[in-house]
Amino acid sequence: MNIAALVANVIQLLIILAVFFIRGLDLGPLVIFLLFLLMPIPFINFLALFFSKRPILASRAEDVDGSNGLVKREAVRVLYEEDRCPVLTVGDTAYTVRDLSEGGVRIRAGAEMPFKKKFNGDIRLLSGDHIRFKATVARREEGEVVFKFTEPVGTAILMEEKKALAAADA
Repeated sequence: MNIAALVANVIQLLIILAVFFIRGLDLGPLVIFLLFLLMPIPFINFLALFFSKRPILASRAEDVDGSNGLVKREAVRVLYEEDRCPVLTVGDTAYTVRDLSEGGVRIRAGAEMPFKKKFNGDIRLLSGDHIRFKATVARREEGEVVFKFTEPVGTAILMEEKKALAAADA
């Protein structure tokens, strides 16, 4: 939309200048006066486009959150049900995984569960893969804890896990 407006403004300015320079003083004082009145309009439009808060090349409409205009990030996320979920092991304690993404994991754990600020763990996935990770506690929610990985999990591993989960559903 904004690119079309830029092109239209450039064309409008070129037409005004072409008429003025081709015909010159033959146009008469009234027409010359009107051309000078019209010349600032493309410049005002340029300023409005460049100082608007929207980018000139907007993202696709489905990627933009309507409430605040932020672009939603794309991430592979695997959601698990109660009966089929991987096991996350920290030390000698095992937890059930509720949600796994490239950047972190959410587990079912009580608020009293002690976790260090940084720790190492292991996730045994339904696909048979193992993920060894280093993480930090991002937040504690009602009966759940969210960890943020220091290094993201590969998308290929998550896609294999989605395939394994879909195969188990079939």
